[in-house]
Amino acid sequence: MYFGDTPTRTVYAFDYCSDGPLTNRRVVWTMPSSMPGGPDGAQVDSTGKLWIAVTGAGRVVQLNPESGRIEMIVHIDANPTSLTFGGPELNELFITTRSPNGGGLYSIKMPHGVRGVPEPEFKLGY
Repeated sequence: MYFGDTPTRTVYAFDYCSDGPLTNRRVVWTMPSSMPGGPDGAQVDSTGKLWIAVTGAGRVVQLNPESGRIEMIVHIDANPTSLTFGGPELNELFITTRSPNGGGLYSIKMPHGVRGVPEPEFKLGY
């Protein structure tokens, strides 16, 4: 599991077990001082790369969580807050944004065979 700590500009990874607490907290990425904004919502793609909305910077970055290196940047004309993959082939990146007058939703067709993973479904038993 990943957690983007916006105020400290750090992304952490944790080991996750459904019947216990989060364990093994470790730093995956600390934003360089030359980059504006802070990490916010994130999503993992089908190759295990981490996509992070960098709010306050008008960009989404694809991060290799093993090396901590940015491998791709998507620039947008807004402040991204979160993202997810969708579309029939999971090759569209949907990005939510914020602004003083409310937010918006962007949809970007991804290049280079980038795809998301299906999200688990949940059904209430009532």
